[in-house]
Amino acid sequence: MQSATGVTASDRRTTQAPWLPLIIIVLAQLQMAMNISALPVSLGPISEDLNAPATATATALLLYSLFVAAFVMPGAKIGKLLGERRVFQASVVVHGIAMGLMATSTNARMMNIAEAIAGVAAAALVPTLVVLIAANYHGRQQETSFGVLAVIPAVASAVTFLSAGYLATASSWRYSFWLIVSLAGVVLLLSHRLRPIQPRRGIRIDLVGVVLSATSIALILLGFNNLQKWGPLAARDAAPFSVLRLRRRRCSS
Repeated sequence: MQSATGVTASDRRTTQAPWLPLIIIVLAQLQMAMNISALPVSLGPISEDLNAPATATATALLLYSLFVAAFVMPGAKIGKLLGERRVFQASVVVHGIAMGLMATSTNARMMNIAEAIAGVAAAALVPTLVVLIAANYHGRQQETSFGVLAVIPAVASAVTFLSAGYLATASSWRYSFWLIVSLAGVVLLLSHRLRPIQPRRGIRIDLVGVVLSATSIALILLGFNNLQKWGPLAARDAAPFSVLRLRRRRCSS
């Protein structure tokens, strides 16, 4: 009887867990998603302001995606090694600094550096979101939390489309990224309310494996991004090299 009562009380505490941790986690997800959505929305104003071709913005977005994909696996290990809440806070700060650098960019190179830094920060931040949800919620609340986290990128796209589009038209595209910097400050202040997670012992990071996996993922994404320009099988003239000397022959008229 006491055992049954204890289980019921535990379930009640789980059901009544506060939603503040989820709000903090969602804001961090929103911080990253707004950056991804603000770049294509502000493509025209960025190109005009920085006197750069329209492809410069696409390159910055590609760099961000490359660094996220290449370093998300070691980022998860770093979270286990140092503690997810600590890595969460550090990543939010670094991502916010990168957005500040993005907002003050004077040329395409500076913009690319900012997005590369943001990609590294996001690679460490993304795995912590899942672990923090698992640490703060259980049962039905955990399922709901993961569902909310999954739809945030779509919500961020709609919100950023309106806000970034308005700011770029009415004032300057830079205010969209200053808005993300402000959001990073809010997330950092609230992050102290998250439950701390102790580092795991015995976690090792294989540096050789990290370099190999990061390089392979970067090359795969780079290849897919330039598939039409370089050729899917036979190399075209724009391709940097050809595999097994397979090259596309020009049709002679």
